[in-house]
Amino acid sequence: MAIMENKQIKILIYLLVFILLMFLVSAVAVKTASAPHDRQAVSQPKVVVSAAKTEVDIKTLPVIAPTAAATTTIIFGGDVMLSRVVGQKIEKYNDFSWPFKNIASRMSVADLAVVNLESPMTIGGSHLVKTGSFSFNADPRSVAGLNSAGIDLVSLANNHSLNQGSKGISDTQKILTENQIGFIGAGLNDLTARNAWIKEINQFKFGFLAYAYPDDYSVATTNTPGIANMDIAKMKADIAKLKKQADIVIILMHAGTEYKNVANSQQKEFAHVAIDAGADLVVGHHPHWVQNIEKYNNKPIIYSLGNLVFDQMWSKETQDGALAEVTWTDKKIDSIEMIPIRIKDYGQPMIIADNFEKNVILERMGLKSSLIR
Repeated sequence: MAIMENKQIKILIYLLVFILLMFLVSAVAVKTASAPHDRQAVSQPKVVVSAAKTEVDIKTLPVIAPTAAATTTIIFGGDVMLSRVVGQKIEKYNDFSWPFKNIASRMSVADLAVVNLESPMTIGGSHLVKTGSFSFNADPRSVAGLNSAGIDLVSLANNHSLNQGSKGISDTQKILTENQIGFIGAGLNDLTARNAWIKEINQFKFGFLAYAYPDDYSVATTNTPGIANMDIAKMKADIAKLKKQADIVIILMHAGTEYKNVANSQQKEFAHVAIDAGADLVVGHHPHWVQNIEKYNNKPIIYSLGNLVFDQMWSKETQDGALAEVTWTDKKIDSIEMIPIRIKDYGQPMIIADNFEKNVILERMGLKSSLIR
């Protein structure tokens, strides 16, 4: 009998404990339901009280998608000479876009395409330039080739811009303007020779300046036509002025020792000062060979892209060159792709497909890969 009573007492205790636990659980649930919502519950409506109204408006917060970064590509080429044997080939094939046939599709897809135009164009007269001559004079109709490749800007800062005197500069600039192609680096006086060219792409302004090594009669003065030369003090002033107008500053430099694949001291000093003054990129030409690439203060310097359209078929190095496709994400350079080319038939470049041949050119530029980041 005592055993039965003990069991009944235990059962009664268990029932009381169970009832107490159920009561506590119910109390916690009621308190939680009546508590304010967590501040991190961002999907809940926001209560906006209007000062002009007595009622409360409930509006759901809109979902704002992140803004995609803007990507801009600019493709740079080296020396383009549309006279002498190149001009003779154009006449032979009766095709003024002939030099660019194999690279036009690659160049024209970029947001901008930029080259060094090594030959002035003149209106009227003969454009025959014999083999061996260094006084270039291109037929104005050869601008069709620039158009076919989608070239937007040319540098005239080079040692051949004055081959046809002031007429060569004024006619060239007239022809380029009529074809909506920009130009920098030469003009009818020092002021216009140093004018910048600015293009807005994806809401960012890209500004360009161009300079060349000569320090002779071809340099523009206050009253005479010519090129912008590599006067460091003037270049620094030009960059300071341009930085107030543009988000990105690019310098084109026509300098270096011909037929060498390493930059000389003048190139290095000028490029370094340009970057110290605020340039974001320096791209060079003139040596007729590709040259080394350097990063200075984390800014790229491409010392020479070599020939792009030229008739120097007497060596592998003068036949070989490179395009540089530079990609920006917003205002920062994301990557540079070097695209090796080889000139065929005295003036028609083609993009090299063979990996071994590509690597030969890249090695001359001090690169192990075509992609620079």
